[in-house]
Amino acid sequence: MRPTDTLAPAPALAPAPAPEPPPAVPPMPTVPPLLVASPVSVHRLVPAAGQFGPAAEVPGPYLTALPPAAAPTTPPAPRPRAHAAPLPRRRRSSCAPATTFEAALTDLAAEGSTGALHGPDGAVHLSGGLVVHAEAPGAATVGHLLTGAGRITVREWEDSLLLGAGRLAEYLLGSGLAGAGELELARLAATLDGAQDALAQHGGELRFDPAARPVFALARPLSVLELRGAIGRRRSLLDGCWPSAELDRAPLLATGAAPTRRTAVPHRRRQSLLAAADGTRTAPELARLLGRSTYGTLLDVRQLAAAGLLAVPRPAAVPDPPPAAVSPAAVPPAAPPDVLLPPGPRSYDSADPEVGLLLRLRAALEAL
Repeated sequence: MRPTDTLAPAPALAPAPAPEPPPAVPPMPTVPPLLVASPVSVHRLVPAAGQFGPAAEVPGPYLTALPPAAAPTTPPAPRPRAHAAPLPRRRRSSCAPATTFEAALTDLAAEGSTGALHGPDGAVHLSGGLVVHAEAPGAATVGHLLTGAGRITVREWEDSLLLGAGRLAEYLLGSGLAGAGELELARLAATLDGAQDALAQHGGELRFDPAARPVFALARPLSVLELRGAIGRRRSLLDGCWPSAELDRAPLLATGAAPTRRTAVPHRRRQSLLAAADGTRTAPELARLLGRSTYGTLLDVRQLAAAGLLAVPRPAAVPDPPPAAVSPAAVPPAAPPDVLLPPGPRSYDSADPEVGLLLRLRAALEAL
């Protein structure tokens, strides 16, 4: 060994490298409150088979794996159900029926009935739930309208009733006495006139006859809703001219005064109506006399009444009969009173000298 080798200093050791800092752990992400409060059920990662047992479904906000998608299944076909026969639905208008007749007619029309609904003041004929004719005692008929218009004479109409029994409409068309348009217009006017009185019935007994058939039937039937609408418009026009039904059934009399307002009644029609208003005929009777529809006559009557040309005659005041003479023997004797009362004070005539003497004597005696 060399001395130099033994005396040489030992080489310095290199410094140990500083340990690397551990990697920073990222902060755990915050969970939105909505997920925390959500009750959605999630699935954790499925552990190894047999390690922790079967996977369990636990609630929580941490979704680590999605559940396996379920295979689409075809829904079972619904079983057929036995449906009952549908009930007839009632066709209502914008307003409820105003009378009992309208309510009964609406029910029959909803059921598709065929026949005639009769009331005390009119009847309406149905065919399959549609209105084909209406009639009333005070309404105009097809015969009155045709003869009043001068289309046929009264004798021709009477012969038609005999020769065309059961097929009167076909006979009038076939014989050329009336055209198809004229006959349909007369049937429609007669139907609306009869329905105006029939639909207003609110009391009395109603009867439905399924075997009744009208002599005349509309070529184009009307529904009950259409009929009620037409009658409602007619009533509105009548009330706009004169808002009182007093003139509809009362005898009418021409006043002979000057008109207070202008009317839409033509001059010739106004003169014929005023000449026939003699104080004994009502508006329906005037309509039959003049061969016009009842509604048209009522409309003219109310306009003329508003102008002061027509009025209802007031009954003359009947004087009271003179009192009948009563014989004394017929007067029963007065019954005696139950309690006898003293007579009341009497009145004396002091101008009589004898009465005055007696009064002075009584006064002297009372003074003693």
